[in-house]
Amino acid sequence: MTDGESGTTGAEPRSDGPRANRDPDELARKRSLLTEPHVAPLADYVTRLRGERGADRVPDFDPTEAGVEAKILLLLEAPGGKATVERGGSGFVSPDNNDGSAENMWRLFQELGVDRRREVVTWNVVPWYIGGDSKIRPAESSDLLEGQRYIEELVGLLPNLRVVVLIGKHAARGWQRLGIDLPTVEVPHPSPQNLNVRPHMRDQLRAGLQHAREIARVVSNGTV
Repeated sequence: MTDGESGTTGAEPRSDGPRANRDPDELARKRSLLTEPHVAPLADYVTRLRGERGADRVPDFDPTEAGVEAKILLLLEAPGGKATVERGGSGFVSPDNNDGSAENMWRLFQELGVDRRREVVTWNVVPWYIGGDSKIRPAESSDLLEGQRYIEELVGLLPNLRVVVLIGKHAARGWQRLGIDLPTVEVPHPSPQNLNVRPHMRDQLRAGLQHAREIARVVSNGTV
């Protein structure tokens, strides 16, 4: 599906403000959408991951994104506490989560006019929560190594994928180990520590997201 077509893929995300996933009704709505065709194969992937890595450590994909129809894969480092129900979070990897990094992404999507239902799917290069009950830790080389086969499997589930946005240095390191022949764009992590005190990083992230959209359009049109 290309930009400008009238159809949609994911369900309509709430657009009245960031942090929508703090609303229990919105979370219930999203859970009810996990069997929709655009996200059901990813829900099955999550079920397999939970069986191997722990049901309390692997969140779901956000079904208001494009799912398996996505042209752009956004890869972060690892799920934070606000992505796991067991640590007070939503249970989704989502720019609608109730934390500063998610809010920064939500606002950038709004600024750029990103249609999440058609364009993107968001995940992590280490797809499970790493760390203790109260605090996540940085991804180590062993985590990135263990995550490789799961990311390779995910890429195989995304037939329309055109470009990967590597968000933060750990995501870039993890991807580089794979050797998958896809265009990539490296951007800073959207944490408040980065963007709120370093305005140039916000500019870099915005420019990188826009560049990824341009790559996706060009590749989809068959001119690369």
